[in-house]
Amino acid sequence: MPERENGYWYRCHGLLVRSAFQIPQMLAAASPGVPDIRIESGPDAARVVALARAKPDAGPGVVWKGPDGGLCFSVAEVGDFWIPDGHTIAITRNSAADDQTLALYTMGSALGLALVLQDCLVLHCASLVVNGSATLLLGESGAGKSTLAQQLSMNGVGALGDDTCALWNATDQAAPVAYPSGTAFKLWRNALDAAGIDASGRESVGERLNKYFVANAHAADDRPYPVSRIIVLEKSIGSNTGPTLEALDKLDAMQAVTEHVYRPQFVGALGLWDGQFGQIGKLVAATQVLRLTRPWGHEFMPEVIDLLITQQS
Repeated sequence: MPERENGYWYRCHGLLVRSAFQIPQMLAAASPGVPDIRIESGPDAARVVALARAKPDAGPGVVWKGPDGGLCFSVAEVGDFWIPDGHTIAITRNSAADDQTLALYTMGSALGLALVLQDCLVLHCASLVVNGSATLLLGESGAGKSTLAQQLSMNGVGALGDDTCALWNATDQAAPVAYPSGTAFKLWRNALDAAGIDASGRESVGERLNKYFVANAHAADDRPYPVSRIIVLEKSIGSNTGPTLEALDKLDAMQAVTEHVYRPQFVGALGLWDGQFGQIGKLVAATQVLRLTRPWGHEFMPEVIDLLITQQS
C-alpha cells in the first residue's frame, strides 16, 4: 500500500503531483500514492538562488544552474524556485505573492522545467481532443489559443489543457502522447466579453493581470491521447477574409514547432537542444502540421470552429 503524505494531490500531464499548497487549476487526484513530482515550500530555494547568483560565471540571465544540481530562477514579488531534478520543485514564497500568482508560476514555469528534466518535449500551446486524438494550438502570445480552445470546448470538444502541453514518447506507437493538464483556460477580459461570458465572480489569474479562469466546458478523460494534428494560428491580412487551413511542409513545420518550445531558456541552460530537436522531428513526422489563417477578431469564430472540427483527418 503506497504511503500517504500530507498535502494536496493532483494529476497533471499524466503524473501524480503532491503539493504543499493548493493549485486549484490542476486535476484533483482521486487516490494518492507515491508522487511523481513533489512541490515543496521552504527556505531552500532562496538559498540556492542566492548561491547561484553569487557565482562568478552566473551571467546576467534570470535562470541559473543550481550549485546543488538542477536549475533555479526567481520571479520578483512571487518567489524563488529551485528544481534540482524532474521530481522535486522547491519554492520560497515572497511575502507579497498572492495565491493565484504563486500557483500560476508553479503550474507553468516550475512544472515545465521539471518536465523538461524528465525528457519531455513541452510546448507553449492549448490542447484538445478531436475524434479521439490530440490537437495542439500554437501561436504567439495574444494569438487567441486559449480563446479558440475554450470555444471549441463549449462546442463539445474535449479540453486537455491551456498554456503548456507535455509530450511523452510512447513505446507502442509512433506519435507522442499528451495527457490532460488542467481544469480551466485563462482568458483576457475582452475575450470573455466577445464570447458573452460574464466575468463577474470569476477567479482572476493574478492580481497583475486582467485575465480570468474559465472552467473547461467539456474536459477530456484522464488518459493518454496520441497527437495527430498541430495548428499554428496566424492573422489574415484582409479583415473580410474567411479562415483558411493549409498544410505546412516539414521544414516549415519543424521551425513552427521549435519556435513554440516552452521556456527555451531552460532547454538552453540545460544543454538539451539536441534531444529536443530529435523529439520535434519525431513529432512532425508523425503528425499533420497546419497553418490556420483567420481575422484577429471573433466574428469568424463559428466558421473557424467548424473548420477545425470537420477537417480532422
